[in-house]
Amino acid sequence: MRGFTLIELIACIAIIAVLAALAGPRFVGTQPFDQRGYADELAAALRYADDVAVATGCNVSFTVTAAGYSARQQPTGAGNTCAAAGPYTQQVVRADGTALSGTPPADANVAAGGTIVFGAAGGIVSAPVPSFSIGPFTLTVDASSGFVTGP
Repeated sequence: MRGFTLIELIACIAIIAVLAALAGPRFVGTQPFDQRGYADELAAALRYADDVAVATGCNVSFTVTAAGYSARQQPTGAGNTCAAAGPYTQQVVRADGTALSGTPPADANVAAGGTIVFGAAGGIVSAPVPSFSIGPFTLTVDASSGFVTGP
């Protein structure tokens, strides 16, 4: 008789299942997707911070670290005018009322950080202008227009 016995077939299936369980996750890792998603989120947040600076006429300080990003403004004074100097203490909020801040996924490698201050005219009023790296993706901001380029 030719063919395989039932025990041989079950042994082969068990070996294939063990190999698939060990090697499978390496083929479907999520790190590239997480890094791209965070780079897109960061680019959208930078654009929003620039828009808030233009809309309110007040500078917006946008800080990126390995732990995440946040945007703040100087507190408004009498008559809804911006403070001319002082620390950026007022949290910038999105249209839905949530803070303009976020944290990267655990497997996203945020290599470069820094602080950008967007001015009321839409450009950057701080120097030097850092670029932000998330894994293989790099975000840059044009100093004169505040235009964000990246993934």
